[in-house]
Amino acid sequence: MTGEDVAEAAARPRGPMMGNGRVGVIDVGSNSVRLVLYERASRAPTVFFNEKVLAGLGEGVAVDGKLTDEAVDRALAAITRFVALAREAEVHALTIVATAAARDASNGPAFITRIEALSGQSVRVLNGREEAEMAAAGVLCGFWKPDGVVGDLGGGSLELIDVAETTLGPGGSFPLGTLRLRGDAGQSLEKAAAIAAKALSRSRQLPLLTGRDFYAVGGTWRSLFRLHMMEVGYPMSIMHHYKVHAGDMAAFCDRLLKDGLETMKDPSAVSKGRRGLVPWGALVLREIIRTGRPQAVVASALGVREGLIYDTLGEEERGRDPLILAAEELAVLRSRSPRNASELVDWTTMVFNVLGVSETEAEVRLRGAACLLADIAWRAHPDYRGDQAIAVLSNVALYGVDHPGRGYIATALHDRYGGFAEGSSTLASESLCSARMLQRAKLLAAAFRVAFVIAPGVPHLLPRTHMVKRGETLTLLLPSDLGALAGERPARRMRQLAKSLNMDGRIEVGEAQPMAVLSATNRT
Repeated sequence: MTGEDVAEAAARPRGPMMGNGRVGVIDVGSNSVRLVLYERASRAPTVFFNEKVLAGLGEGVAVDGKLTDEAVDRALAAITRFVALAREAEVHALTIVATAAARDASNGPAFITRIEALSGQSVRVLNGREEAEMAAAGVLCGFWKPDGVVGDLGGGSLELIDVAETTLGPGGSFPLGTLRLRGDAGQSLEKAAAIAAKALSRSRQLPLLTGRDFYAVGGTWRSLFRLHMMEVGYPMSIMHHYKVHAGDMAAFCDRLLKDGLETMKDPSAVSKGRRGLVPWGALVLREIIRTGRPQAVVASALGVREGLIYDTLGEEERGRDPLILAAEELAVLRSRSPRNASELVDWTTMVFNVLGVSETEAEVRLRGAACLLADIAWRAHPDYRGDQAIAVLSNVALYGVDHPGRGYIATALHDRYGGFAEGSSTLASESLCSARMLQRAKLLAAAFRVAFVIAPGVPHLLPRTHMVKRGETLTLLLPSDLGALAGERPARRMRQLAKSLNMDGRIEVGEAQPMAVLSATNRT
């Protein structure tokens, strides 16, 4: 490819992922000031750029109700850089939002005026209810039909709000942010526990939490969850949707508060800027669990910033499935043929129906996502495509899917690329799946391996094939003009599919028939 070719390719439109252009949020929080740029406003927002500065605006507010000059200067320097970055990145819509520290400080209005002067645009200062609603909107963006209470812990405040699928309940703000609580308690965890218990006893949200999930939002809580992952040797590194039984998390918080952060297996999992705040976050989470008695606590990587994006979406876009949307976009970006990926959804539906495999609504959804993602590692060397698929699924920003769901997709993709080899080791992702999910993932992989030697990333072929079960014989029918595709390798793949069903297989090509035949016959 020549330099002119590269320039021409770079100038081409990037397709539907660009939407109406990049959008961004500058979040002026009590502990950090952060810029996040997104590829576009979407039900499944993809981060284009992310940077934060720990300005510590809430430190001064906790001491005397004022933002310190040092914190203000550091925040303004960060915002100046962020505005310039957004301009150079051609962000078409930039929102600047401020939360507890700016709204509670006596010199907060003057600080906001300075931000508006240097940025040339207005700043949205969220009140407690609005902050709770935007955090909940972020959870709505990142989860599929969430049900429970969302908690957003910042440096200056804690916001709680009930959420049931797309309906928001009562929300409220509490002066339990990590910096605020540490200051009010005079550095005493014992006093802080009493302050938190008293404040949370007045919550209207926590009585609604019993037996449901608590969605934890905020950097300090994410650090706490990261520590827990390291402590239990969790097989996946991605934070979003990491779910822990409430009793286990309460016990972990108790231990951390008693023994200290340095007694954990990997204290370095928490950044230096967060280490001093994690015990205070653990204390607040423990009190929430004690008061609200949730079934589980769930980490959310999405919060107020994504909630602001979600809030701008139309009803139709909000109603889209974030998992399927993200999988469709990855198919466009990474697969040989997005149309072939889409055809694979219908083809595997046909195969599962022929085989009499029952699926719940959730399982159908996961299978659809796996089909859309089934060809994303094709550019890698053949020996490493399975590993590449695992790496992508273990780290890519997929929303609306829990970790067992990721394990199902990762297993299906890995085995599709060669996981049927004798003596292959058990995948870490498999440990996340139930026996039922694992069986279906491996069956799906076997079906993939047939599909991709008949239609190797090529559209229009799969819809012309059909699978039937005749007595003890499983048969893939090809139209006569595609009969030449029925070679040695497809026959081997059919035997593998048969083996996954505890069957033997053979290949038959019916030359005198209107269809060429690939078959797998039951063991006698």
